[in-house]
Amino acid sequence: MRSHLTLGGVGGRLQRAVPIALAGVLALIAVGIISSSLMSTRFNYVSHTNVSGGDSYFRFPANWASFSQDQVVLANDSKITPAQLRSLDQTEWTEIFSADKGLSLANQKGLSSLKPFGVAQQLELTPQQKAVFKLATLRSIFVPDDPLSKSPSTSGYHYKVVSYKQYVSSDGLSHLEMLVDIRAPGGTSTVLDEAAAVDKNTQWVYFIGIGCTYSCFQANRSQILGVVKSWNVKEQR
Repeated sequence: MRSHLTLGGVGGRLQRAVPIALAGVLALIAVGIISSSLMSTRFNYVSHTNVSGGDSYFRFPANWASFSQDQVVLANDSKITPAQLRSLDQTEWTEIFSADKGLSLANQKGLSSLKPFGVAQQLELTPQQKAVFKLATLRSIFVPDDPLSKSPSTSGYHYKVVSYKQYVSSDGLSHLEMLVDIRAPGGTSTVLDEAAAVDKNTQWVYFIGIGCTYSCFQANRSQILGVVKSWNVKEQR
């Protein structure tokens, strides 16, 4: 995978003169419009469509920090040219987001963050990656090992899979959803919530992951789960 930064890396007015019954209906509609408007201001909505027509989209709280594809790439290579950026945009896309408003890409701590930290990406597989790809690959994007593997971990990490789901959507994408507790070799306990998918041609992979320390995750659990639950992928048929 060509992931640059990962979680493991260490977005009409009503008229007054109306019949009373109709006024009541319109008042309810107005309340709905206002409520909808208030809801939209609570979240940043992010969507990206790649060159093959695959679209991944999700939302996260509006008061979170975020970094675009260009910001992420430039943080890793400040000398990259505009032409190289455009070329890279054809094969991958990244969005970084965090509940830490003071976060910079230089000081991000991935899964060790004290506030929720997330990455969403789309990557086009190279011919070499496509030849050896299996769904287990998506389970080790953010961590050194496949948490479901029955073989002993060689990285020193320990995993407890809290929940796991695997399915094929109506448009042929293979999906997985995974919530896992992680203990690093140094003893730090973290939690990762991940959703991922690969298209039926094994050409594009899509994924989102959010994680932080165990205590952070417990304090922000519903918010983190809500962001990952909002993530989805659609492809043109």
